[in-house]
Amino acid sequence: MLCRDEAAVIDKLCSLGEKFNELFENKEYERAMYAYYTASSVAVFLEMDRDMRNFFFGTANTEDTDEKGLFDRDRVHKAHGECIFRDKERPYVSAADMVEILKCTAGR
Repeated sequence: MLCRDEAAVIDKLCSLGEKFNELFENKEYERAMYAYYTASSVAVFLEMDRDMRNFFFGTANTEDTDEKGLFDRDRVHKAHGECIFRDKERPYVSAADMVEILKCTAGR
């Protein structure tokens, strides 16, 4: 599915989810969206299977089967809306912010 060290990749993506939630709680929406876009880009690049994508990003087929993922869709939409409201439509962050966010994926 993913790679030789699948567990490490899953752990790193989970840490991005935790970082997203922490940044969201602190109303640091641009940085939160950067963490989300990083995780979603990795999921696409690794051609993650449906079950893993659902674990991270949830499902929204119908109200009956709506499941929240690690990256809660409602929070992602709110953070994205806040970025647009603040005229920060893309999750550009400073180099220092990028390093800080990516540190959590390196296990440091």
